[in-house]
Amino acid sequence: MKSVVNKLFMALLIALSFACFLNNANAAQDTKGNNFWLMFNDNSLGSQTLSLFVTTSDAGVVVDVTGPFAPILGVPIPAGTITTISIPASAMVTYNDAQAFDGIHLVTQNPLHEVTVYGLNRAQYTTDAYLGLPVDILGTEYYPLGFLNNNVLGTLFGIVGTAAGTQVEITPSATTMGHPAGVTYTITLGAGETYQLKNEANSGADLSGTKIKSLGAPIAVFGGHKCSNVPVVFYCCCDHIVEMVPPTSTWGRNFVTFPLATRLNGDSWRFLAKDNGTTITVTPGPVIPVLNAGDVYDVILTSAAVINSNNPILVAQYSNSSFYDGVTSDPFEMLIPPYEQFLPSYVVSTPATGFTNNFLNIVAPTSIVPAGVLVDGLNVAGWLPIGGGFSGVQVPVALNSHSVTGTLPVGVFSYGFADYDSYGYPGGQSLSPVAVVTNLDATPEFSTNLVGQTHCIDALVTDQFNSPVVGIRVDFQIIGANPGNGFAFSNTLGVAQYCYVGSHVGCDTIICTTGNLVDTVYKCWQPALPVELSAFTASVNRKDITLNWSTSEEINNSGFDLERKTVDATEWTKITFVQGNGNTNEPKNYTFTDKNLNAGKYNYRLKQIDFNGNFQYFTLSSEVEISVPAKFDLMQNYPNPFNPTTKIDFEIPRDGNVMMTVYDNSGKLVSTIVNEFKSAGYYTVQFTPTNLSSGVYFYKLESNGFTKIMKMTLLK
Repeated sequence: MKSVVNKLFMALLIALSFACFLNNANAAQDTKGNNFWLMFNDNSLGSQTLSLFVTTSDAGVVVDVTGPFAPILGVPIPAGTITTISIPASAMVTYNDAQAFDGIHLVTQNPLHEVTVYGLNRAQYTTDAYLGLPVDILGTEYYPLGFLNNNVLGTLFGIVGTAAGTQVEITPSATTMGHPAGVTYTITLGAGETYQLKNEANSGADLSGTKIKSLGAPIAVFGGHKCSNVPVVFYCCCDHIVEMVPPTSTWGRNFVTFPLATRLNGDSWRFLAKDNGTTITVTPGPVIPVLNAGDVYDVILTSAAVINSNNPILVAQYSNSSFYDGVTSDPFEMLIPPYEQFLPSYVVSTPATGFTNNFLNIVAPTSIVPAGVLVDGLNVAGWLPIGGGFSGVQVPVALNSHSVTGTLPVGVFSYGFADYDSYGYPGGQSLSPVAVVTNLDATPEFSTNLVGQTHCIDALVTDQFNSPVVGIRVDFQIIGANPGNGFAFSNTLGVAQYCYVGSHVGCDTIICTTGNLVDTVYKCWQPALPVELSAFTASVNRKDITLNWSTSEEINNSGFDLERKTVDATEWTKITFVQGNGNTNEPKNYTFTDKNLNAGKYNYRLKQIDFNGNFQYFTLSSEVEISVPAKFDLMQNYPNPFNPTTKIDFEIPRDGNVMMTVYDNSGKLVSTIVNEFKSAGYYTVQFTPTNLSSGVYFYKLESNGFTKIMKMTLLK
């Protein structure tokens, strides 16, 4: 059995690594929470020290901890620090195939405050820590993952109930304590009630892949081993392994891997299938047989690889025992998140002392390396291609805290080795339910904007029932006139919205992806407007329409053609040109009155023309109507007196024959101006007498039984 150095720091560095994660996945489900149900599984060796490490980014957080011990109440958790809460060793669960109220309940006194919690089970020779998952991201279906029996016999799992009367179906993957493999049995758990099953009788037995399903409330599930040797074939030495297992809804289909530094013969990997008929492809790697639900496949990989599957799987990377390749090391288990759950930034920390070889493994989209990934504010060299559009690098780091940021989400894994000792953990992840996503629909399919404006793409993420899925990361790649990339998380409506500004004229293809789902939309960008039109309105006065428009700024503006057409016409008619103001950043107002129109409906548009001959159109938002006159009327001629011509306006409310005649002062008919059928409307006629002398005359309008007479004066 080996000696263990500074295992306490392992939990501390894990906790520190997630402090930044608290601030970087706010749009997705993550490991922050205000309500946790936890337990400590059996650790085979020595005198155990149990601890909870609690961290927060909020100010003024206070937590209460209850369990099979005197309550620990009112514990302050200062922001940005690690607070240690000691748990009595008697809280460790040692029984087998039995139940007791040994669950540990941690809650924040203010439900609006959230914390991240880690559990440490430490003994002199064997220690491990786990990341606690809050109740709001727990599920009802699990398959625990640990390791098989090969030297020490102690593969195990544990369950904690979160609500009274929760029935749980268990289908063990190995015959254990009288429960046959593959045969389901049922237990009922109360809130805080725990159950543990250990196989301490059969070499080669493995409780990984046991199906655990709650028929009611969510449950917390832990998988591991009392003290495991890695790989499958026995090599010295063993270590306690425990992980709080994520629900199957958060498992993924797409992973990228990078080997651990210093190891000579590769790393052990385990793949756990959620569904029957699961096919897994490792590139490069061996051919893997088809797996069914709960099946575990062990493989040793000696190089970076891309892992894809048709169904959700759980993936873990293991550091092998030191005797495997003669390299100073120790077994550890490190869950690998699917790359849909990567984050854009992390803070990770090594132990304070005791580890001489410390590393960060980073995997990132090849499109952003090296300039788009910073470690402690600096670029790193040595990137190697992995495949699938990703690259990886092993970064030696000193004993300290380290920041990692990417312009796109990246995967970060921190680990280190000392004499018969090691640590390893993922830098963080969002725990979004990527396993349930079945549909991705991006809109708008096609649209056009002006250069310099903002365009937003809405990517709707749904499950097999077309229900929205929250917290899913959608990646956006832009190819074309404005190349770029980005990402967004789906909101409560299942929509991940990504916006960008087009800087160049042309068209873009926008590829939206989450996991294996892809949808493509298109965007075209037109030249920037030389004129920013802030208003375009119309008003009606009898048979005149007044058009008003305003600009907020003008560039190279020659002016405006004002065009009109009736609603049933196909061609526009230019009615005037209004001079522009050239270049100005001050508001400008324009007006024009379109006069003497017949009753009907009209559309208007402005053709803005710059001095280079380029133009653009602004169309009035609605049609304008000249309505039929409400009454019969004859207006005073203008000008009056007149010489030699005058105009006369009249209105008729109904269709009919119209006669307009002129009489001299004696009542003699001297001229007939109009004698024809006309539709209801507004009219103007022109009267130009050629053989009349100066004097007073009378003009009469007759239509549909209406008559009106007006007086006018001719001066010669």
